[in-house]
Parts: sequence; structure tokens; C-alpha cells
Amino acid sequence: MLEKKEGLFKHPVVIAFLAIISSIEFIRMSLFLTFLPSFLKSLHYTTAAIGVVISANLFADNLSKSAVGWLVDHRGPWPVLLSGSIAAAIGVILVMLFHQTFLLLVLAAILIGVGVAPTWPASISGSIQTVGEEKRATIISVISVIWLAGGGLGPILMGFLIDSRMRKILLKVHLPIINAYRTGFIVLVTVALLAVVICILGWWSWNRVPHIRQIVESRKQIPARERIKEVVARLWKVKGLIPGMFFQTLSLGMLLPNLLPYATDKLNLSEADYSILLLIGGIVVIAFMIPVGHLADRQGPRAFLVAGFLLAACSLFILVSYGNSHNVWWIVGFVGLSYALIQPAWNALLAGSIPAAQRGVLMGLFMSVEGLGFAVGPLVGGFLGTLSNKDLGLLGGTGLVAPFYFSSFCLFLMAIVYIVYPFRHYQDEAS
Repeated sequence: MLEKKEGLFKHPVVIAFLAIISSIEFIRMSLFLTFLPSFLKSLHYTTAAIGVVISANLFADNLSKSAVGWLVDHRGPWPVLLSGSIAAAIGVILVMLFHQTFLLLVLAAILIGVGVAPTWPASISGSIQTVGEEKRATIISVISVIWLAGGGLGPILMGFLIDSRMRKILLKVHLPIINAYRTGFIVLVTVALLAVVICILGWWSWNRVPHIRQIVESRKQIPARERIKEVVARLWKVKGLIPGMFFQTLSLGMLLPNLLPYATDKLNLSEADYSILLLIGGIVVIAFMIPVGHLADRQGPRAFLVAGFLLAACSLFILVSYGNSHNVWWIVGFVGLSYALIQPAWNALLAGSIPAAQRGVLMGLFMSVEGLGFAVGPLVGGFLGTLSNKDLGLLGGTGLVAPFYFSSFCLFLMAIVYIVYPFRHYQDEAS
């Protein structure tokens, strides 16, 4: 393990884990939150088609997580991360070359999803093995912030790059060769190839950590059949958590194919303005996430989950009912605050419900369930986004408002559920 005097960020394996999770998340969020919706819209793809592509990526990601978690436990994090990075790089190249063919576009999204799947469980598991259990909370907090930073930086940069005003400036200065979308693809492919190199270097450094082999050998002593029985038994005991995992991510996933169109079509914002909105939300999340996590550890998750879901529901309702180009800035700040309240409290609830010996595979299973909601969400949101005024009835406006109203309603229901949720029961089950 790390020596006491050695700084956390001075260990090359830890740096490699942080670099890979930020680069892969940069690619994924750049593509599916900002770049691809705008790019496919310019090619006259419908919102429903964009939702199918996003859902294909999320389905592949989350259906792979359980198997990936098992492979990480048995083969180590770096072989799995390297395979995933190669798959993600191939997927990005396919999008760049064959975006006119819808089936190949879906295949590329699936490859990227498979490539993304190992990053979170492998980085968490591998980093804790490297630095030791006594620094577990610190490294998880650091990984969470780096993950958010990479996932936030990508969409923001891409938003400025593909902004229509930016394209006009490039043409005015006689640089038509620097096409915004082409440049975006070059950036994404470069980051993807860089991720492959990081994995190779990280794997090499990993093999030089003395205590890693001892951990792997000790795990091999437990028969695989016994591990499976333990996992199934634990999963059955915490089955009451599963509906909440699904529906809270479903409500957020519905917004993915509609965020950029709503900002540009309903609020008359540019892609650059949209990037600034993402930046504001991200800053609020990062600023409050770690303090909320400390408070949730002391006081329990209930109050923060209830407050977070209520705030998210109210913010989305206000956004579609009264939002405009002037007040959207502070509304997004409240959305970011709601996420900062929910995420640490939810992680604390899960961590308290899972024995340490079964952390890897159960977290993979839980992340699969959560991700399934994100995967189904864009399909539902893409369909709702295509509804006409007549279909919406009392909601009024265009179909773009429907996913926001529906998501707000789901989040409000989750807040009510967590008011009466038996948190202590699941905490006691893990002890």
C-alpha cells in the first residue's frame, strides 16, 4: 500500500485510474449530451432516433456492468479497462465514419457503452486496492469529483465548438477547413486513443505494486459457486432498494435527448449558452457534493434524499412552466444543488447496505439497475419529445415540455417515498 508520507496523487497507478475515468467520461458525455444530439439533428435525425442511439449506449453500458465487475474481481482492473478503451475508440471512429447509416450508428453507441462500463467499478476497486482501505473514503470522493469534471468538461467544450456563432466566425476568418463537427471528432478520437495508451501504462505500473498479487491470490481461495450464492442472498435482502434505483434514473434519463433541443428551441439559447448552463450546474454540484457527503455520513441520508428530490422536481416544473432565457441560469443552479444533495446521500445508503466483502459485484449489479433507468429514459423521453400540441392536451406547448413534466412528477414521487422509506432496516441488514 501507499506509504504514509507518500501523497495520494504521487502514485502512478492512482493517477492512471483518475486519467482513464476522466478521459472515458469526457468522450461519453461529449458525444451523448452535446455533440451527437446537435450533429444528428443537423443530419435531420428525429428526436426519437437520437433517443434510440443514446439508449443503445446506456443499455450496453449497464447490461455489461455486472459481468465487468466479475471480470475486474477475477482478472484485475487493467485488462478490462484496456479492452473497454479499445472498444470505445472503435465506437468513436465508427460514429465519425458511418454516421449516415443508422444501424452502424447504433452499433457504435453499443461499443462505446461496453467501453464505458468498466471505468467506474474498475477505478473504484483498483484504487482502493492500491491505496488501502483506510483511505477508501478519500479516494472515492476524489474519483467522484474527477469523474464529474471529465464528464462536465467534455460537453462544455463541445458546446462552444459546435456553437453556430462559432462556425460563422470560422467562416469569416476564411478557415472553412476547420469544420466544427470534424474538429470535434478529431478531439474525441484523440482522447480515445490517449485512453488506450493510459491503460497500457497503468497496467505496467499496476504490476509493480507489491501487495496486489497477494490480494488476487487470496480471492482465488473462495470457490466461485460460494461467491454467487452470497451475492444472490445479499441481493435478495436489499431488494427493496431496487425500484428506487430504477425510477430515479429513469426520470433523469428522459431528459437526455431533450435538454439541448429545449434550450435552443424553447429558450432561444445558443450551444455556447447551453455549455455555460452545464458549467454552472457542474460548479454547484462539485462545490456541494463533498460537504453534503460528510453531513450524510453523520445524520443519515433521509433528509438529503427528500430535500434533493423535492428540489429537483420543483426546479424542473418551474423550468418548463416559467423558464426563459433570463431565469434559466439560477434554475439550473438549483438543479445542480439537488443533484449534490441526492448523489452523496444515495451513495451513503448503498454503502451502508452492502458488506465490504461483496462490494465489487453488488455495486456492479446496483449500477446496472440504475443504468437501466438511464437507458430506458431516453427512449421514453425521445417519444414524449415528439408529441404534438394535440397529444399533450392540458400541458400545452410543444412535445419538448412533456419529458420535463413527467420527470418532475417521478422525482416528486421519489421524495414522498423516501419520507417513509425504512432506511434503518437496510443498514441493519448489512451489519
